[in-house]
Amino acid sequence: MELEPLAFRYPEVLTSIRACRGTFMETVDDQALDAVNQFTLRNLSRKDIAIFQLDLCHNQVDRHFSRFPDEELERINALVIGKPLMERHDLRGSLPRGRFFRSSLHREGERLCVRPEVYVLRTAGNREFIQNIEGGIFRDTSIGFSFRIPECAVCGKDMRECEHVPGQRYDDTEAHYIMRQVTDVIEGSIVSSGSQGTGFIAAEQRSALFSQTLQPDSNVQDIFDLSVDGKHRRIWADE
Repeated sequence: MELEPLAFRYPEVLTSIRACRGTFMETVDDQALDAVNQFTLRNLSRKDIAIFQLDLCHNQVDRHFSRFPDEELERINALVIGKPLMERHDLRGSLPRGRFFRSSLHREGERLCVRPEVYVLRTAGNREFIQNIEGGIFRDTSIGFSFRIPECAVCGKDMRECEHVPGQRYDDTEAHYIMRQVTDVIEGSIVSSGSQGTGFIAAEQRSALFSQTLQPDSNVQDIFDLSVDGKHRRIWADE
């Protein structure tokens, strides 16, 4: 039996969320402006837009006991271009606040991140939105995506079909699942608290804060279910 891909659980489907860190850019160079204008119906000028850069997701185990392998980050890096920046993963009641226009992979030590750039129009309606990002009030962001296989890091099987529970230790290995076969990036959102605990920061602060990643935490597990044939299976350890 082929299992269904995993995606956001708005009311019923598995949600996968990753925090991001970001930097705001004080200037817009020619290359950035050209890249932005690939997505517009008329050419915009520098004064029309604000650009932000963020680390959308990475290859470390997060506090939901899941992680991306490097090859899936390469796929996400390609898929995120052109996708919207939303608020609180609300695809039903709100429209995009920005759009991702280019992206790159960034490595620091063992940590590999997808680092996209997003543009936001400098309209009257977006003025407070931009100010809240630059002022550090809107900090955390997260990725919305779908993937096919939650591979168990202990036995290599689909975690919906094995006995290992994320967060429990088996000999010297803490169980977690590896997200394989990413099928799409749906959007990136600004949220109140992302799963990796980082957010929009000024460029000069990025290096000092880059290594700060929240560890797995069973207290944030209640949004996660894996569904097989409509039946939800709890896949984390109670501590």
